[in-house]
Amino acid sequence: MSEYPIRITDLRKEYGQFTALNGLTLDVKKNSFTGLLGPNGAGKSTTLKILTNLQKATSGTAEINGFDVSKKPKQALSKVGTVVETPEFYLYLTPNETFSYIGQILGMSKESISAETSDILEKVKMTEWADKRLGTF
Repeated sequence: MSEYPIRITDLRKEYGQFTALNGLTLDVKKNSFTGLLGPNGAGKSTTLKILTNLQKATSGTAEINGFDVSKKPKQALSKVGTVVETPEFYLYLTPNETFSYIGQILGMSKESISAETSDILEKVKMTEWADKRLGTF
């Protein structure tokens, strides 16, 4: 493993005319702690969302353990857990789509995802909601 398991190079994120990140470069040394501090709108959450592949950077790279999170998310995120801001589900997805998304991130096979999804939905008595958008709950 590299001396720097987290490497961010010239990271940029634009939302239309607004630039949330402008050339962030950061190496986080192994066995260290790092905090992102700044006012609202400084790009802290955007940085974490890009680092965890929840958003795509406009340019630059974000790597975890030598893997580019946008090109090899399964490898990069295989040992990562995060909660960015308030934990929320994507309201435009269904439970089936949500579990599929999470299962793919975890590297599960399609068969395992399907079996686990069915099992979970049965346990919580939501099988009839499996294909309804979360935003309708």
